Amino acid sequence: MAAFDHQEIEKRVQEKWSAMNLYETDLTDSSKDPYYVLFEFPYPSGDLHIGHWYAFALTDIFARYKRLSGKNVLFPIGFDSFGLPAENAAIKNGVDPRVWTYENIDRMRDQIRSMGTSVDWSKELATSDPSFYKWTQWLFLKLYAHGLAERKEAPVKWCPKDQTVLANEQVIDGACERCGTEVEEKRLTQWFLKITEYAERLIADLDPLPWREEIKDAQRAWIGKSEGAKISFPLSFTAYPEHNDFKDPSGQSASVTVFTTRPDTLYGATYIVLAPEHPWVRAIWDTEFDNAVTNKDEVTQYVEASKRKTERERQENKEKTGVKLEGIVATNPANGEEIPVYVADYVLGSYGTGAVMAVPAHDERDYEFAQRMNLPVRKVIECDELPYTGTGVLLESGEFSGEDSEEAKWRIAEKVAGERTTNYRLRDWLVSRQRYWGCPMPIVYDPEGKPHPVAPEHLPWVLPTDVDFAPNAEGSPLKTSNELRERVTSLYGEGWTPEYDTLDTFVDSSWYFYRYLDSKDEHDFSDMSLMKQWLPVDMYSGGAEHTTMHLLYSRFLHKALYDLALVPNVEPFNERNNRGTILGPDGQKMSKSKGNVVNPDDMVEKYGADAVRLYLAFIGPYNEPGSYPWNLDGVFSMRKFLERIARLADRVSDTEESQELKRALAKAIQKAGSDMERMKFNTAISALMVCLKDLEVIDEVPRTALHTFLTLLAPLAPHLAEHLFETTGGEGSIHASAWPVVDADLLKDELQTVIVQVGSKKRGEILLPEGATEEDAVAKAKEIPAIDALYAAGEPARVVYVPGRILNLIFT
Repeated sequence: MAAFDHQEIEKRVQEKWSAMNLYETDLTDSSKDPYYVLFEFPYPSGDLHIGHWYAFALTDIFARYKRLSGKNVLFPIGFDSFGLPAENAAIKNGVDPRVWTYENIDRMRDQIRSMGTSVDWSKELATSDPSFYKWTQWLFLKLYAHGLAERKEAPVKWCPKDQTVLANEQVIDGACERCGTEVEEKRLTQWFLKITEYAERLIADLDPLPWREEIKDAQRAWIGKSEGAKISFPLSFTAYPEHNDFKDPSGQSASVTVFTTRPDTLYGATYIVLAPEHPWVRAIWDTEFDNAVTNKDEVTQYVEASKRKTERERQENKEKTGVKLEGIVATNPANGEEIPVYVADYVLGSYGTGAVMAVPAHDERDYEFAQRMNLPVRKVIECDELPYTGTGVLLESGEFSGEDSEEAKWRIAEKVAGERTTNYRLRDWLVSRQRYWGCPMPIVYDPEGKPHPVAPEHLPWVLPTDVDFAPNAEGSPLKTSNELRERVTSLYGEGWTPEYDTLDTFVDSSWYFYRYLDSKDEHDFSDMSLMKQWLPVDMYSGGAEHTTMHLLYSRFLHKALYDLALVPNVEPFNERNNRGTILGPDGQKMSKSKGNVVNPDDMVEKYGADAVRLYLAFIGPYNEPGSYPWNLDGVFSMRKFLERIARLADRVSDTEESQELKRALAKAIQKAGSDMERMKFNTAISALMVCLKDLEVIDEVPRTALHTFLTLLAPLAPHLAEHLFETTGGEGSIHASAWPVVDADLLKDELQTVIVQVGSKKRGEILLPEGATEEDAVAKAKEIPAIDALYAAGEPARVVYVPGRILNLIFT
């Protein structure tokens, strides 16, 4: 049976699963513990490539394993179906983006089924369906009603190719994350979601999450929390002293407020730097301050040049540039010294106050700028080399000289009436898009231009179809729709106008996982009783590139909805798995935009879906970052492995299992189960390969032994496992059976008893194979409820592991 007909087997087995409704989850079934497995839903771009298989098929292995382990598994599927590629295809080929999108969805359904993916198709959704985006609009209006969505003018990133604004997170190395075009910066009035109001909670709530630290660290870095002080530097107009009596609308004298994390170095500030977009720079051109700066033309040229750079370019530019504001000086509030004021693009208007006190002796960027501009460098912390950015004994710092800089920091700030504050790098989430194929914003404007929410009875606020898809410099393609304008006039009256922008597609994907719980509900976005039962998502698998976009956005929206009592818990996802990357033949990440994709259809036809799945599972651990080159020889090798398994069926009998065989199976059960639990599918396959050798040397293979082995194989190669189970007398489906239980007595010589301690006090025992790693020991220890509860509250400060003897967890 070595040369089994995989095409016939896969078609027949998939029809069997469908007829049995095997993977349709009863969400109300309380006889088993619920377990929600989720992968990031795909964009319907057409043919799947191997990268898609890596995302879907390997998550399927985990879902199948969890079912066999006795969980009531929810493993849904949907399509992130709004977005630019469909619209660009419409422009290029004259095709309606709706038609293009839904034809691709039909194609992708067939391909996802061909993998043997055990998703629950009964809960399928698509974000471009009005039944879905009605609730995207409803949720947006909930945020708007509670002050979390606002329209404001701000500097924004603009993609000249796609003719739309981008959120900061969608700009990678100064280029559009989707198309790679260098972005421009503009000042526009746009809609934002106020994610900054949740910055502290987004950081603090990371600590107890059982995510890999690199995922949490990436979010912490992006949010960018920093403790510091706001300090005011009075301004004097040396060229036109009559401006020195100026008061702003709040009655304050002319001054620049800086944000600094190092008020201990205030005495070393020798100049002030303003970002090119700082309000005081713009004020230079106000009539009231006409000629206050005597080199206005030079400043104007510099500011205009800076607008052509992205923030990232400005931060990374090693050659610091700037221009002095001639005619204005600032006063250091600590020592009364007058210091010059510069405009320099290495300071960003989007961070802090857009102004910094420059201490070149103790800041690398300030030091480089001071060297270039021949500015004073004053050392105020004892050190041997400059620039020195650490702490130490204060020098030339008035009454604070001789003190420890860290201890004196806040007293120095207090002396100059500084305001202690926390600052964040995170900016509000820009959600306006000047494109057609997206969720229409449910906003209309009265004749005075004031925004109003579309009334709930008019939701979904349907995307019009009488539109010229081509983007233009005038704004969104929706401006070309007569139907949309007439709709607003008929509902609200003459002079009222619609919002022409659509929502960023990341808004759709920030909440879609709720909808799977009640995808056909016409009266609510989800079901609260089911959310209480199924949320947070137990295991969420996705790409590392979404750590500071989709993943962060989802956490923000979830917390906002929690505050509005619309969801039952504070975090949307319990565990997060960032999978590795499949590389194309050119060694780069496989993607259609790079033209290096490998279509799996030919390999599935030649070797079978199971062989492709096994190869992808074998190339490396799925729960760790990694880059794996595509290698067709690996698929061929896995096909040979499957043929060896198929040959076992020719020698099946009802003989008894020997002790040696029972022991070999027990080892495989223990190892494969432990590894699949941690998504280490590669080593789980290795365990099956070892066990296969033990089965191959037997003249007659006991039916019970074969069925046990096939159960271990079932998550990895579901079609062949089902087929061999059927043809060797198995009843029903192997995928409805249970993961075999390990007989610990069979492994007494193989397993070692390890004492689990917490702070040197015994909390239990675990059995581990010889050579088990610390990671293995911790994973096994978490099966003890008391240990799992401790980990839920936070990671231990220290772990002491003595192989074969003790695991001591030290929590602070």
